[in-house]
Amino acid sequence: MAEQDPDRHLVQAMARGDVRALEELYARHGARLLAYLVGLVDNRQLAEEVLQDVMLAAWRGAASFRGDSRVTTWLLAIARLQALGARRRRYPAVVPLDDRAAQDDSGLFARVDREAEARALRAALRQLPNDQRETLELIFYHELSGPEAAVLLGVPEGTIKSRLNRAKTSLRRLLRLKEADHEA
Repeated sequence: MAEQDPDRHLVQAMARGDVRALEELYARHGARLLAYLVGLVDNRQLAEEVLQDVMLAAWRGAASFRGDSRVTTWLLAIARLQALGARRRRYPAVVPLDDRAAQDDSGLFARVDREAEARALRAALRQLPNDQRETLELIFYHELSGPEAAVLLGVPEGTIKSRLNRAKTSLRRLLRLKEADHEA
């Protein structure tokens, strides 16, 4: 798997001091890492700060990357550790501005519907236990395999499967309840 990793050469170049490789790695993974970090720290501003720490740690650790996992998995592991540290030093919550609303030129009602669905999903995800939410995000959003998620989280693969099953069941229930409340 690691031989087929399209990002491995970037980490090798970073280990040789190539700043452009770091910039390319950031361009490829920055947005996804930021989304993952926002989910972990529940604060966009803090997540942006943590992302910078993640990229710095990747730069510093590039020479020690052995290639036992995909670069994506390695970056997510760094992000997770940085986020856990940041959560311990919790900053006050900041309400982010929604930049997408100004860029979206589709119909008002369609946009309102999409935003309502997205809010309902985010609210349901926040109600999940942290371990289930994080597992769900790693598998579906970050496209890690079960074994990769297990290594990243330091748990057996069977634990990943059971967390994923419980998370999907809980999400279905929470979204049905939200829909029933909305119809009432």
